[in-house]
Amino acid sequence: MTYTRDRYTTQVGFGPETRELIARALAPQEPALVVRAGTYVVDPPFFGNGDIGRLAVCGAVNDLAATGADPRHLALGIVLEAGLPLDLVHRLTASIRAAAAEAQVTVAAVDTQVVRAGEADRVYVTAAAFGERDGPPLGPDRVRPGDRVVVTGPLGNHAAHLVSLRDGLGYEHHVPSDCAPLGGLLRAVRADLHHARPVAAGGLAEVLRLTAADRGLTLRVDEAALPVRYEARVALATRGLAPLDAACAGCLCLFVPSDRTAPVLAALRAHPRGRHAAVVGEVTADPTGDVEFITPDGTHARMFSAGPLPERLL
Repeated sequence: MTYTRDRYTTQVGFGPETRELIARALAPQEPALVVRAGTYVVDPPFFGNGDIGRLAVCGAVNDLAATGADPRHLALGIVLEAGLPLDLVHRLTASIRAAAAEAQVTVAAVDTQVVRAGEADRVYVTAAAFGERDGPPLGPDRVRPGDRVVVTGPLGNHAAHLVSLRDGLGYEHHVPSDCAPLGGLLRAVRADLHHARPVAAGGLAEVLRLTAADRGLTLRVDEAALPVRYEARVALATRGLAPLDAACAGCLCLFVPSDRTAPVLAALRAHPRGRHAAVVGEVTADPTGDVEFITPDGTHARMFSAGPLPERLL
């Protein structure tokens, strides 16, 4: 899969380029009212400790919270495949209600459409989160050389759970999805942050690529410091997927001033959703805008921000 910088010859692929292009072309100037929207598909749509409804609520809320806003309301669009058992519909609605209550948001609007059998993979969900922001946005322009790169939890649990379910590996009982709303966790440390991004479908690698490219600074990441569960690593390896590229649904990547790293880590680890928070790298003054990895054997390798991304398995 190849991407070019020519807007007229670039093809739609699995990377973030198309999503970023549309967002930049259509997004309004940042108002006091902040809105973030996403469309959610997942295979399977109902999994061990969650489902596509919880994934959509948590994804929209986390996207909005990462801007520095407080999520307040949700609007949902749900597409159902004809023939879906009603007990799964009840499971979906109960899950959405529970996730919204956990995230402390209200579902303000819902629309549902049913399509013919075979025209959807059981359920698709679109979610828009609405919130308010008092302080400055936590944009990439605030990232500075010397900032520490912090992740709030283990990498790849969500992808490993789904891969294990689909392939019958048996690890899904040991590696639950990390799908969770993180607004409360972020509020605990927001005043000390320069920038925040959810680690989502493209994994930590996508977050690092985007931030390095947006800010024009090189990020240095220590692979040995990445928090990855053994079972998740094994499950992902069966599909040739590295934890860096694996989807998460309840993890944030934070950029923290070096002198505030210790209190931020302490606050994160005191929260149930941040017990495994870890410093995994730092921002350098190198203006190349790439990502540099220190491998466990001490060698250095670069991941270029304009390079192709692996196909997503979700």
